[in-house]
Amino acid sequence: METVLLTIGHLGRVAENDLLLMVLLYLLESILYPKLQISSVAYLQLQGVAKYKNCKPQGLFLRFKAQICKFLVDALYTAQNTPGLKTEDILFKITHALGFPDVKSCLQDCEKYLLPHLVCKATPEASAIIKLLATNLSSANRKMMIIHNAKYIFSHIIRYCQDSDMATIIKYLQSEAKFDLASLLRLDFQRVHNVLLLHLGTNHKEVFNGLKILSEFDDQYKGPTISSQEEMADYLEPRLLGVLAFIDFQLMNPYIIIEDKRLALESLTAIIRLMGPKHISSIRHKVLNTLRLGLQFKDTVFVENSCRAWNCFIHSLDVNLLGQMLSQITATLLPLLQQLPKQMADIFHYMIVENRKELHTHFNEIYFLPDIPELVDANAVLKQFTEGPSSQSDLKTRLEHSLKGIAHESLDVRIHALTKLRKLIHEEKDTLYEYIMGSETADPIVSQLISVLLLGCRDSDARVQMLHAQCLGEIGAIDQGRLELLSNNPKEDMAKFQASIEDDNFAIDLINELVKSFLEATEPRIQDCSAFALQELIQEYEIAVQKVTGVITGKLWQRLPEHVHEILNPLLTSRYRLNTAANWSDLPKPIYRSCKGSNFKDWVSNWTGFLISKVKHPKAQRVFQTCSATIKYHIHVALYILPHVTIQVLQDGVEKDINEVFSEIMEVLTQVKKPDTRHGSASDFRHMSAQTIFSVIDYLTKWKRHRAQTIAAEKPNPKEAAYLKDGGYQAVTKFLDRIPQDELAEACFNCKAFTRALMHFEQYLSNSDHHLQDHLDFMQRLYVSMDEQDGVLGVAAVCQKKPTLIQEIRLHETLGQQQDAQACYERAVQLEPDEVRYHQGLLKSLMELSQHNKALLHATGVIAERPQWTQQLNAYRVEAAWKLGSWDKLETFKKMEKHSRNWPVGVGRILLAAKDRNEEEFIKQLEIVRREQMGPLSAASMETGSYHRGYENIVGLHMLNEIEESMRVLFDFPVGNDDGSEPSSRKSQANLLSQWESRLLTAQASFRTQEPILTIRRTLFSLVDIDRPDNIDTQIGQWWLRSAKVARKAGYFQTAYSCLIHAGEFNLPDFAIEKAKWLWEKGNNDAALMCLEKGNKEHFSDIVKLKKDNSEQGKIRREVYAKLLYGRYSEETSSMESNSIVKQYKDVIDVLPNWEDGHFYLANYYDKIMTTLIDDKDRPDKQGEFILHVVKYFGQSLQYGCQYIYQSMPRLLSLWLDFGTTVVEAERKDRGGRSSHKVQANSVVLNRLNKTIEGLINTLAEYQFFTAFPQLISRICHAHPDVFKQLQDVIAKLLVTFPKQAIWMLMSVSKSSYSMRVKRCKEIFATAKAARADLHKFIQDATKLTERLLELSETNFGNMTTLSLSQHFRSLQRLLEDSGPVNSTLHRPFPDRLIYIKGFEDTIEVLASLQKPKKITMIGSDGKRYVMMCKPKDDLRKDCRLMEFNAIINKFLRKDPESRRRNLHMRTYSVVPLNEECGFIEWVNNTSGLRYILMKLYKEKGLYTSGKELKALMPSIHSSDETKLQAYKTKFLPRHPPVFKEWFLRTFPNPTSWYNARLAYARTSAVMSVVGYILGLGDRHGENILFDSTTGDTVHVDFNCLFNKGETFEWAEKVPFRLTPNMIDVLGPMGVEGIFRRACEVSLRVMRDQMDPLMSVLRPFIHDPLVEWSKPARGQRSNPTDTGEISNEQAMNHVQNIEHRLKGIIKNKTKPRGLPLSIEGHVNYLIQEATDEKNLSQMYIGWAPYL
Repeated sequence: METVLLTIGHLGRVAENDLLLMVLLYLLESILYPKLQISSVAYLQLQGVAKYKNCKPQGLFLRFKAQICKFLVDALYTAQNTPGLKTEDILFKITHALGFPDVKSCLQDCEKYLLPHLVCKATPEASAIIKLLATNLSSANRKMMIIHNAKYIFSHIIRYCQDSDMATIIKYLQSEAKFDLASLLRLDFQRVHNVLLLHLGTNHKEVFNGLKILSEFDDQYKGPTISSQEEMADYLEPRLLGVLAFIDFQLMNPYIIIEDKRLALESLTAIIRLMGPKHISSIRHKVLNTLRLGLQFKDTVFVENSCRAWNCFIHSLDVNLLGQMLSQITATLLPLLQQLPKQMADIFHYMIVENRKELHTHFNEIYFLPDIPELVDANAVLKQFTEGPSSQSDLKTRLEHSLKGIAHESLDVRIHALTKLRKLIHEEKDTLYEYIMGSETADPIVSQLISVLLLGCRDSDARVQMLHAQCLGEIGAIDQGRLELLSNNPKEDMAKFQASIEDDNFAIDLINELVKSFLEATEPRIQDCSAFALQELIQEYEIAVQKVTGVITGKLWQRLPEHVHEILNPLLTSRYRLNTAANWSDLPKPIYRSCKGSNFKDWVSNWTGFLISKVKHPKAQRVFQTCSATIKYHIHVALYILPHVTIQVLQDGVEKDINEVFSEIMEVLTQVKKPDTRHGSASDFRHMSAQTIFSVIDYLTKWKRHRAQTIAAEKPNPKEAAYLKDGGYQAVTKFLDRIPQDELAEACFNCKAFTRALMHFEQYLSNSDHHLQDHLDFMQRLYVSMDEQDGVLGVAAVCQKKPTLIQEIRLHETLGQQQDAQACYERAVQLEPDEVRYHQGLLKSLMELSQHNKALLHATGVIAERPQWTQQLNAYRVEAAWKLGSWDKLETFKKMEKHSRNWPVGVGRILLAAKDRNEEEFIKQLEIVRREQMGPLSAASMETGSYHRGYENIVGLHMLNEIEESMRVLFDFPVGNDDGSEPSSRKSQANLLSQWESRLLTAQASFRTQEPILTIRRTLFSLVDIDRPDNIDTQIGQWWLRSAKVARKAGYFQTAYSCLIHAGEFNLPDFAIEKAKWLWEKGNNDAALMCLEKGNKEHFSDIVKLKKDNSEQGKIRREVYAKLLYGRYSEETSSMESNSIVKQYKDVIDVLPNWEDGHFYLANYYDKIMTTLIDDKDRPDKQGEFILHVVKYFGQSLQYGCQYIYQSMPRLLSLWLDFGTTVVEAERKDRGGRSSHKVQANSVVLNRLNKTIEGLINTLAEYQFFTAFPQLISRICHAHPDVFKQLQDVIAKLLVTFPKQAIWMLMSVSKSSYSMRVKRCKEIFATAKAARADLHKFIQDATKLTERLLELSETNFGNMTTLSLSQHFRSLQRLLEDSGPVNSTLHRPFPDRLIYIKGFEDTIEVLASLQKPKKITMIGSDGKRYVMMCKPKDDLRKDCRLMEFNAIINKFLRKDPESRRRNLHMRTYSVVPLNEECGFIEWVNNTSGLRYILMKLYKEKGLYTSGKELKALMPSIHSSDETKLQAYKTKFLPRHPPVFKEWFLRTFPNPTSWYNARLAYARTSAVMSVVGYILGLGDRHGENILFDSTTGDTVHVDFNCLFNKGETFEWAEKVPFRLTPNMIDVLGPMGVEGIFRRACEVSLRVMRDQMDPLMSVLRPFIHDPLVEWSKPARGQRSNPTDTGEISNEQAMNHVQNIEHRLKGIIKNKTKPRGLPLSIEGHVNYLIQEATDEKNLSQMYIGWAPYL
């Protein structure tokens, strides 16, 4: 016997599966043998088998638990019937053999397996054993044990008992449990179903019958007796979620053996098949997550089972729903392709090939399918549908598809989408840069792409974060000015604002957040938490199914989208329960950085959960409590509800709770205020936690303002602020007042949230008695950090004390005066030698000046003297070493930086790895530094304006991408991508440089952005070996020149010089140009000219050879030479005889004949000679000759480019048209023949001019003439027939080419009251029709449309406030139904998709003003609404001309670097005159008038003063100036304190939006103030100045009061523009200093610099014969000449006044003309005049100077 046991024991060591089971059962049976020797041997063999299998006996038991338990039952049962055998002994022996500590623990693990077998015995012996088991388990009685295990017993009976025995067994069970079967099972009905369904895959028939029995016991089931699968599915549907949760548990529980898990998966497959599409579709997301659990097991059999389950699931889904989940399923199943390629290929074949007809619209979402042999058919189908001729396969379309994948709920889809996106951007960079640079703003798809990528920066998955970083780096640091990322819509934001949990918007958004978390969940347990929250929420917000009708009711249900309905439907009847409630009693306070708040996720979830426990409001408490389980796993849900929970605690919490909220906030702010925060690791969560606090404070502030506005609207009282008495308002205000704004600002500063810091600090200054002068240092630090030079200058301007050394240093650094800053630092080091920060500043200055060697020596010397400063200064040595290419020193210095995450140190490590060709280290360091950039970006992405705030980090990602790319191109290194994906195709060096140039052009033009990029490029190219090709050195030299140029344009002349010194080593022809520009801008004109002369001699000694060189390089050299000549002579004109200068300009043209600049400047010079030297009275023929030259060369310049078109074209046309008028007038006067030789000479010149113009009409592009279309139209009644013939031809040609654009202006002339204008217009129409037949109908339709629109404008309907288009203007409606657009197929200078008037909205609003203008809404062909105002009895031609003039000024402002950097512009709008008396004005949306805004605020605050009260306070017009001043200061100002800044804070609650809006306000106000002053624009009362609530822009309307007409009013206007107390206060603590003043100065400088072109544009406008600039006396009609041209006698005076103002000559009624003022002096004078209280006090009360 022992030998047999030993043999079996050895067999057991090698046996598996069934054979191993037989061995175990034999050994266990032998252990029960009465002879001790036999049982001992059996025991030892069992131990030996377990040891050989590397487990304990208990482990063997777990593998065969069910079979061993059956053996144990049989043994116990045998013992019960065998005298001498004790069941207790058997239990003890088996328990001991299997390694359990005692019988009880063994039975606890086995009872659910033992009891079913015992019940099936149905005998008294079985009862005795059950009683024994109950005793050993310490159970109260066997009844309770039976009840507890009824689910397992029932499942066993159903599956294994014969029908003949069933009745006996059930009867026995009922007697043991003391319950009938139905009642017994109903005690735990769901779990009975769960356990039974676990065997559906292996015992389908038996389980089906068992379920039928259960359905008979189910009181809630009202269906028929189940006989089919469909009926069974209907029965199971309410319990399906519970079944899935049970299967999830089986798959997730580590203590359940793999065989049981396999059983669960097989049953899941069977359940899916049983339930079918009808029921599976509604819970598809839940099923998908359960199936995902199966993917974690790599056992081959399990994987095959998993594959079958997925196949079944996919076939069970409705095809449309399969399409919605296609990308998620594909991304999830891709890993299985490696293990089971054939089975997976079948699944993809079904989805893609078999269902291509239904699913092809979703194929673009699965662009990441790999190209492997098994998927050939699938990929062929995908290619057919995504790249075929019927679909767009351009980059834009592919990016749009990528956007969906990036934002997908599935992690797998996001990873695949981002990986493919990076590859796509990498391969299509050239096209992407076309999208960015193709127009003034980037294509919207680029803005969308960056917005989505920024949003994903805070993704919780580290891989996804890294991919976002890589994609942002591939795109590059695009200038924010090119993107449309920020949009502010206060009405929409206010409508969305959720003031309480009762708000429907809150419920909708919370449900959407939870649905997102439900879909995102990767584990069923986590998904169930979201399901529970949704289940409870829909009940709380009264969404329910009507029992009778089955209809879902609830007011929120209809507002939820369809895909949310599908997820919520099963949860309407689900029964999820929360097992445990959190205990917050032991939570440490503050939570931040405690053991419960050691990372961001824990801190947010625990703090939110703790605050939920403090909510007292019953409904709020229930709503928040439902989310308590979800917030542990889904941080976005916690972040969403945190502000709402906080507001609830503040309103109804006790003082202790409120104090704890305050302490938590202050703890975060205190930690963030610590200086080392700015140098902390990105893995630290301080940035994110600080941003969370900022978001909570933002919400509290918004809530407070919303509450005030709501109460003010509900209880209007213009004399009292009712909201101040509201308890909730008081509680929140009191809490916010406790948070120190200065500390908040400091914390924001340390987080690099500079705009937020500024906003809070300004509130600190305005809400306290603190004096501005005491806090200028922090203001200066802020503006320096924001790189806002104007702000820094403003601080310096308002500073009344002597600036400190540090303040002087900051000012020098801001202005780029690094050498001056260096001197100050050296002085500071002398004064305070123990301050390391001065050494750091000095090193920074040296680095800025590119004096890296000096910086290295200084840092090394200081560290040698003070080793304790190594940590603070070594990073500068590292940076200097890699910039110098001192790799040995870099290696030494790097070793001292073991834990530093500093940017220069990180870059040093990357470069060192690259130098050593250490690929692994290179990729590792690259990833570390990338992650560092993502910390601040993650925090920034939590609020609007994240791009602006995180731009520095985006620049970092830009540079890291270039490091990686250069290594690939220059060194074929690294081989693979650091994300594990396949490397993209290699670029050539030329291609790399071309793309780098595009990247630099798309980035911000500031020195702060461009210089680090250029530095890293120079360093990368210097890594190339010593014998590197010449083009590498040339490129490095070009980048030094680029740095010099960027520094020069920023005004950093000292830095520019340092760069020029380096560039000089490379002997480049361009060097002379750049150095000359640098010298010229410094004022060294002679030195600049000498530099250019030297450059010419050095590089271009043989001009003849240069001209013959037609190679590409030769063309570039000729261009450089021409620029040198131009630079040499264009500024030297005053020191040479004019003929010599003309010759030298002609030399430029000779060398480079197709260069626009050469022709333009020659024409300009001829024009200058003509206007200054030629007396037209004495030498008309000479003047004529010059006009011919000017026109010729301006025309030639236009043939080669359009850079100067707004100067060339207006001047060219003016000279021609005015000369034609001169000839006509001379001929009229010379009818006697006294001056016939002069007249004849002029006629000859005019004929030659006409021929020149005719030639230009034939050679220049039509769009070039179209830029001066208004000017051409203005001379439509020209008296000279030959001139008109040319005019007629060119206007007709433009009408033929651009009919849709040209027709409006021609129509306004064709409807003139002057017959000559009408006649000429008809002649032009006839010429155009002759050239193009299809214009007949177009002009006819346009005429009818104009007539109908005139009728609409002019018809008076009395006191009606609304009209109907269909009732009152049927003819207009019919006309639009009949007509269609005309198309042009020629060159398209306009957008391809032109927008047509498709119709009008029926309702027409009649406005209340005197002339009853009508507000109409046009419907565009793009589907958008365009609101216009029809103005009757108002000549809009002046407004139209002025808008055109303003558009020209905007072009000049955009061209000027200083202006462009500040985004200086004027807001314009469309004006369409229909005739001399009426027309259309574009309705400027989202704007409010200054007066309206202020009056609303005064009413809310109880400060409103009525018009009647104001008139009573007003002094008479004849009162003395002193009386008026006294009234202004004592009566008007006290009643109207400045409140305008409150509008900005309300309208732009987000700090970045607020800052940008205020900048826009200051700068657009400044530009319009200067332009308005130049044009003599008056009548700027509070209704003529509007403010855009989306941007902050100032928008001026009503331009009737021009050319200083306001000075002739009864109350003469005394100020040059409006700059009243409210308008100054909103500019911030520094008022007009800084941003506003500098914007005025830059605007005025641009206008002075562009005086000649501006006057050439303005003169035709002022002289416009079709516009009456001064109204005739009442009762008289203006007196046109016979030709229809009105003689404008005041024009010359207006022109002269404008020229004087442009030149800085001050002249008005009280002051005689003086000498010209400088730009700064002129602006200062204007600001003083505009803000002078004496001037303001003399303004008319209706102008409201006190506002």
